[in-house]
Amino acid sequence: MADSRARARQMQEQQRRRERRNRTIAIWGTVGAIVLVVALVIAFVLTRGSQSIPDQGEAASIANQQGGVTMTGKKTLAEPKDKLGAEVDAAAVNVPEEPSEEQPESIPGAEEPADGDPAQIVIYADFNCSHCAEFEERNNGYLQDLMAEGKATVEYRMVGFLDRPGTGNYSSRAAAASYCVAEEAPESYDAFVSDVFATYSQKSGAGLSDDELIAIANSAGADISSCVKDGTYRPMVKYTTAKAQEAKIPGTPGVFVNGKNWAVDGKDQSFQEFADAQMGDE
Repeated sequence: MADSRARARQMQEQQRRRERRNRTIAIWGTVGAIVLVVALVIAFVLTRGSQSIPDQGEAASIANQQGGVTMTGKKTLAEPKDKLGAEVDAAAVNVPEEPSEEQPESIPGAEEPADGDPAQIVIYADFNCSHCAEFEERNNGYLQDLMAEGKATVEYRMVGFLDRPGTGNYSSRAAAASYCVAEEAPESYDAFVSDVFATYSQKSGAGLSDDELIAIANSAGADISSCVKDGTYRPMVKYTTAKAQEAKIPGTPGVFVNGKNWAVDGKDQSFQEFADAQMGDE
């Protein structure tokens, strides 16, 4: 009889262990499923900002075929020689399958100026790029002097290379805002670009909100609220970024003077030394 009771208790204990094991498996299975769902939701929320931007959209009338905006003075933008149509389509750009790791010797839309014409300075930049912010801080005054003296034009091709979900794709949002300023208040473009770059050290790469971009534009004299909130030029930034990739620009800043690449032809020179040399002002 005692053996029977012992076997019964043993069987009951084994049954209880099986039930506990099954409950544990069920609980962790449920937890795992919940974690997976939460992770998928977070991933969707973080990535949908860039995925929801269409390839096609309104072109900035002040931009050229490469998406560049050209300044001839602190408050003056040039009408592009090679204007875009009414719309751009980033999907139609021939983007290489693999990003370039080497610097290009030249870029589309670059040319040697005719005698007496100002030099052409082209800058590929990303508003969330620390080196771009440093370049702007060090060289903006010099660029202003060149334009004021009629020695050079300065063209910005703003890209979204450094878009990140954590910043709400700030690079593209800021670039789109710069197109808004160029269209709505061209005389404020240079001030807006400089002021946005000046915030980089304060934000440490975290970027600005749309409201902050709108406020900076307002301070510079441009009302871009509806343009930014409507995302008017987000497809335009997508297009300009694709054109930069097509041109094999590996990163920012990419700076060219009369078609010559500072990173290739001026490795051991400061930008000002390189630019002066290209313009014959050594």
